[in-house]
Amino acid sequence: MTSGNSLASQHSPDVADTVDADTLTYPISPEYVRSWTPVRALCELIANALDEDPAAQVAWADGVLSITDDGPGIPEEGMILGASSKTMQQIGQFGEGKKLACLVLARSPEIGAVRCETVGYRWTPSVERRRLLAGLIPSRSGEGAEVLVYHLSRNDRTRGTVFTVVCPQELAEEAIGRFRALTEPGYQPPQLPGTCVLTGEPGRVWIGGVLVSTVDGLLASYDLPLDVKGLQNRDRTVIEAGALRDAVRGILAAHEDPVIIELFAAHVLAGGSLREQELIFDAVTAARPRAAWRAWARATLPAKTYYAGRRQQEEAVLDLRDKNYTAVSASGIPALQEHALMALLGVELARARQQQHYERNRGKTTWVNEQDLTAQERGTLTDTTSLVRRAIGAFALDRVRVYSASEETPCASGFYTPTTGDVAIHRDTLADRQQTLSTLLHEAAHRVGHRGGGRWHPIHDYADRSRGFENLLSDFAGLLLGYLADGGTLPDVPEQPASPSGQAPQRRRVRLSGADDPAVPISRRDLAHLLLDRLPHALVGGGFTNAADLVASTAVDPRYWRLMTDPKTAGFRRTQGVSTAWDYDKVAVLAEAVGVHPPVMWLGTNLCEGPLYGIARRRWNEPGRRWARRIRDLVSTACTDLEALGGGYAEQVPALRALTEGRTPTPAGEDSWQAPVRALIALERQRLHLDDTETAA
Repeated sequence: MTSGNSLASQHSPDVADTVDADTLTYPISPEYVRSWTPVRALCELIANALDEDPAAQVAWADGVLSITDDGPGIPEEGMILGASSKTMQQIGQFGEGKKLACLVLARSPEIGAVRCETVGYRWTPSVERRRLLAGLIPSRSGEGAEVLVYHLSRNDRTRGTVFTVVCPQELAEEAIGRFRALTEPGYQPPQLPGTCVLTGEPGRVWIGGVLVSTVDGLLASYDLPLDVKGLQNRDRTVIEAGALRDAVRGILAAHEDPVIIELFAAHVLAGGSLREQELIFDAVTAARPRAAWRAWARATLPAKTYYAGRRQQEEAVLDLRDKNYTAVSASGIPALQEHALMALLGVELARARQQQHYERNRGKTTWVNEQDLTAQERGTLTDTTSLVRRAIGAFALDRVRVYSASEETPCASGFYTPTTGDVAIHRDTLADRQQTLSTLLHEAAHRVGHRGGGRWHPIHDYADRSRGFENLLSDFAGLLLGYLADGGTLPDVPEQPASPSGQAPQRRRVRLSGADDPAVPISRRDLAHLLLDRLPHALVGGGFTNAADLVASTAVDPRYWRLMTDPKTAGFRRTQGVSTAWDYDKVAVLAEAVGVHPPVMWLGTNLCEGPLYGIARRRWNEPGRRWARRIRDLVSTACTDLEALGGGYAEQVPALRALTEGRTPTPAGEDSWQAPVRALIALERQRLHLDDTETAA
């Protein structure tokens, strides 16, 4: 495109005067706007009016379309091609729409007179063919250029702009119908990511309420926010396919509306297909939308369902049919999308009821019951276990089991099982007290290295012949030498405190759960007891059969619940999978299902990780150091929710913020700094009446 503008008052005296004193010209190739229609041009004028004044009036009467706004008028800058001061909250962006609209309307045989009245002047556009600057510039064709000419004159108008266009009623109504703001009272442009529109014909795509495209085969229509107006082409008539797909998926993946979920789920479960833009099942990853999909499924689908997938599992399918299960399928969409949909709905793949393979090494250890040990063996085991716990800490040993034979790969006289936290010792070892002590201390080093406890944090290299394990054994030796130098007296093992529910502590010979393990931070233990005590009430109130059913209703990974009810030590990390219940939204969905305030539940499980998260292990618990940015932000989110709750909840906010800023010390092996979250958990117990005499009874 070639463009130019000139006013007679500004031309050089050395150039032949070819421009009238009351005109403004734009030489433009007709090919540039060949794709524009009169309706598109009318839409441009309406869009400009709505940008200037959201309350602009647009009406057709007696053959004339009037577009009236109460804006400041069109300044000189508004006449420049390509100049635009539009923000991301306005419709246009290239500074060409009004000029090109006038060109299209002036040269269209369907359109009559076009006039504009604005502040201080008026104009009428026309299209003429001229030689530029009286032929001073050479021309190959000698025919001249088609020129958009504004015929200008002054007026006394002080506010607003009025366009009048003589046009057929059908054209005017079609142009007006493309603007939701003109056809839907109270319409507001959507915010990110946009809105899904279920009324009217499906397949329409708006940007900021302006229709820009129609896509056949869509189940719904979509209004994209003005923030994404750069996704459309220069003429704002279509949206690039990939951009439209991403925008629609972003809208649907964030939706929690059961009506929209019903529309898509029912359609595909009935065998219907979807356009690529609406295949969003693998994109629904946020906690609350997933919970909404799961809630729809639990309210709509039969209680016992399965899906066979694209590879028939005949044995499993026949078995499930015999057990009155209902088959669910979505054959109209790709297999991967079907798999993602079924995960959203909580429908499991059919599996054979008989397992062909068993756990590795399962049943290959011969255990000895405690009552089968001799009195001497029981005495040796009890005394040596107590010595190790007194020397290292109550967390050093949990359940100690005795075996007589094993095909596993143990140490010389015993082994540690990371999945359970148990230590096993060979029965023959109990015949020698010193060998028993050596074995238990060795296995305690594996356990403490794996789980942490006291002054020690979990390490990844806790296996035999590893540097971390050797360093831990050295720490144990140094600790024992210190006791010897101080008089040889070992500290007593502290009594296991009663749980917040008032239950007596478990016997030492019974394997401790994470809720009672002294190696686990006290805030996590308190939270675990809160959730376990609250669970029966939540099951009754929600109509759930068990904890697994409650968790399944939220679509949150079940490991989140296990990590909060059977917690791990601070700093515990797994090489794969979930090691902390970290996502605030997922924790919030679980908290709401069980009836606990979300910030209390998130802080209860994660505050103890604050001094450790995102920091090199050598700098853990460094005094006066601010916590990492991500956990500060998450704690800040929890504090905002606590302030909204008010009362005693809000009173703990200053102490929590002091922790994140490093103003409160967080020494290793010390739980006193977790007092703010313990106070919050106590408030929850009080609010939920978990310690009332009647409830306990």
